[in-house]
Amino acid sequence: MGTQVTKQTENAESVRQLDDFDKTLLRVDADATIRSRAVEATGSTAELVPGDVVKDRFEIVSILGRGGMGVVYRAIDRRKVEAQDRDPHVALKALSATWQQDDRMVIALQREARKAQTLAHPNIATVFDFDRDGDLVYITMEQLAGQPLDEVIRQHPQGMPRHQVKSIIRGLCLGLAYAHNKGIVHSDFKPGNVFLNEGFNPKILDFGIARATPVAGDASASSQTQFDAGDLGALTPSYAALEMFQGAPPHPADDVYALAITAYQLLGGRHPFNSQPAPKARAAGMKPEPLRGLKRREWQAIRGGLEFERKNRIAHAQEFLRVFEGRKSALLAISAAALLAVALGAYYAYVQVEEHDRIAPDTAFTALPENTQSLINQHLADGDMSRKFGDYAGALASYEQAYALHPRNPDVTGRLIDLLTGLVNSAVNQGTDRSALLANLEDIMVTDGFLGTHPRLKDLRQKLETTR
Repeated sequence: MGTQVTKQTENAESVRQLDDFDKTLLRVDADATIRSRAVEATGSTAELVPGDVVKDRFEIVSILGRGGMGVVYRAIDRRKVEAQDRDPHVALKALSATWQQDDRMVIALQREARKAQTLAHPNIATVFDFDRDGDLVYITMEQLAGQPLDEVIRQHPQGMPRHQVKSIIRGLCLGLAYAHNKGIVHSDFKPGNVFLNEGFNPKILDFGIARATPVAGDASASSQTQFDAGDLGALTPSYAALEMFQGAPPHPADDVYALAITAYQLLGGRHPFNSQPAPKARAAGMKPEPLRGLKRREWQAIRGGLEFERKNRIAHAQEFLRVFEGRKSALLAISAAALLAVALGAYYAYVQVEEHDRIAPDTAFTALPENTQSLINQHLADGDMSRKFGDYAGALASYEQAYALHPRNPDVTGRLIDLLTGLVNSAVNQGTDRSALLANLEDIMVTDGFLGTHPRLKDLRQKLETTR
């Protein structure tokens, strides 16, 4: 540390580009230590370049993306190389020189790492560690393969293909809903904080950085994060909900506003309010133009997420997904007391009568990787918590995620059938509309042959069909 270097000319094509793995970067170069960055007279800062090594461990390969707080790099973890890991890459997010001298910003990055480490979800980037090397403060996270979502949107000015968009929106909703259920609000959600892989599976970044506060003066429509250094608040004007400008406490509905804008951009290729911040858009009476080709429920979700007033806006990412997909709506119409009374009895009956008839999974739970076991247990815990508070759509979604990770898992299967049995019995007893619930059940039964032929689920389907 300590050796000043002049800022190298940037190769524009390398910015946010995922370069192919370069075997030559595995060399151990005694002179390839992390360089302190020179601050030019203009106030801009030089960035790490390929070959720089952080903490004698992480070798920089390329730039993945930039944000208001720092730069994300693709790097090689030399410890993984030594362990002959098949993929030694990680993403390294370094706090920019502009902020690394401010202890409060260092605390903000540490807060991000701490929050993100509690969010074990397939649609949230996994954070490994928080550390520093001299003046450089950074976090390491799982390798990000693909492109930032804002770049993908720019490449599709007329909108992306519908089948791709649905997959992306679902992943974004599930990731945000998982965080919302844990009491964490992103507060700076936007396409620039999402990475999209080739399978159209999104990864959400930057949890914990932003705390909604008013921005002094006239907020521009920039897509770059602006920071209030006094309070360490952050917002991106063109994606921030009205209440964020007003300094209101963070709320999941803030993320839903940004989520709806992102969904609109994915489908239409443009910002619904011409990138104007919410206060200006509301004052001008702007209304989002309906997008062609959307189903009524899809537009209902997006329009509900774009409401300027929080009281009128969809309040949770899970609810946004429910409306957008038009599934599981019947789950919310059933009395919690009636459901729990029926469901508890159904569950114990199921365990006692059919425990011996369950088909074992291909791989025992204890033989699964520890991180997979942990993720399954977390999904089950989230489902149980959602169910406790009467959020049966959320509970079912969590159980489905757990089942996808370990098909035929008896604990997961038991919870799925327990919940569905209670829902069906309550719907029949109360005489409520059962068509949506039947569609939900059939969606689950087509998951695989095990669920499709399960006698309990077949009985439930027959019960719904014969009592309509």
